Amino acid sequence: MSEQEAKTLLAEIEARDPAAWKLMFGKEQQCPTWTAAALSDFKDLYDKLSIGRLRWVLSTSLPLHTDFGIRLNGELVQSSKENRRPADRHHLRLRLDPWRTPTAAFVRPQVGHQIGHPGTHGGFGFETMDRQTYYDSTHPQTIAFEIASEVANRLTDAAASGARRPGGAGRAALFPQVLAVVQAYVRERVDLRGLHPCEIGLQTYAEQIVGRLLDAITPDATQGEPPLLPRLNRYRPIGGTGAVHFKTARPVQPTAASHLNYVACHTGSWEQAAMFQLERLARDGPVACYARNYRLELTVPWEQHGAPRAWEPDFLVRLRSGVTVVLEVKGAPDPDADAKHQAARRWVHAVNNWGKLGQWDFLVCRDPQRLGDQLAA
Repeated sequence: MSEQEAKTLLAEIEARDPAAWKLMFGKEQQCPTWTAAALSDFKDLYDKLSIGRLRWVLSTSLPLHTDFGIRLNGELVQSSKENRRPADRHHLRLRLDPWRTPTAAFVRPQVGHQIGHPGTHGGFGFETMDRQTYYDSTHPQTIAFEIASEVANRLTDAAASGARRPGGAGRAALFPQVLAVVQAYVRERVDLRGLHPCEIGLQTYAEQIVGRLLDAITPDATQGEPPLLPRLNRYRPIGGTGAVHFKTARPVQPTAASHLNYVACHTGSWEQAAMFQLERLARDGPVACYARNYRLELTVPWEQHGAPRAWEPDFLVRLRSGVTVVLEVKGAPDPDADAKHQAARRWVHAVNNWGKLGQWDFLVCRDPQRLGDQLAA
């Protein structure tokens, strides 16, 4: 096709997008090569496709680093990978622990039966066994690719746990975005503690990264992706305190601000201290009522080392403003606390998107004496 024939065929571009026309046919061409696509069969679908959805499809198809651009109605479409922020919400940090996962060990062969401490016997000497061979044969970039591939597979696999499928985007379009998130997370949120970077390729660490990123990555509803929604029990989609009836061996405390007649808490626990504060706040504070989440069957799904788990928060608190707060009282340190809390925030976000149970929120209380200030904030 000659230049004149191209101008005749694409004359509509000059009227609709003068800037693009200047880039292609101007005297000082800024684009030495360009491509224009004419889709005649697309006209029947034009009214059914929103501009926002089309912009999202184009932005996710662009690579992270590119020397070409796509214009939509005269506006340059920017690659979604360039605006992708790392999954740093709620401080989802990962700290490598060589005490729980040693990087080396001393071994020696043994012949025959020996009694007593190994140091009291002669024979073979000790040898150091470490992962240096693994370090030499593996590149950190390879590990990042493998982690990103696993995250992308789970996000696009409808049969995976949680069936998290962000907008039907194909794996090929999703993988570069996930890879950028993985690289940023490893660079900014993983504390290597002086260990070799390839340590994150061990199953115990790689599965933690995959699980935390799966909980942190959510669909972007502003760009046309379907919002995150909760999975419902088809037989009992909405639960409540009206049908709660059980026996327990735990110590119980009477309550005046709960739908239940007693609250089951361990004696001397922080849950018991939080219950006292909730009773006080129900009389002269922001609390309307509350219930101890014990035998209520309210669980939050999360993953531990790739295996599905269910976690029960401590309390459900209804505020006078109408907001329902999922309250977790945290005293003793828990290595899985960050993953559980992130899963709870994701669950609350899905419930709010559903919209049939009002507004919900999630709160972690580490000091029951300050619970009133946290609920009022």
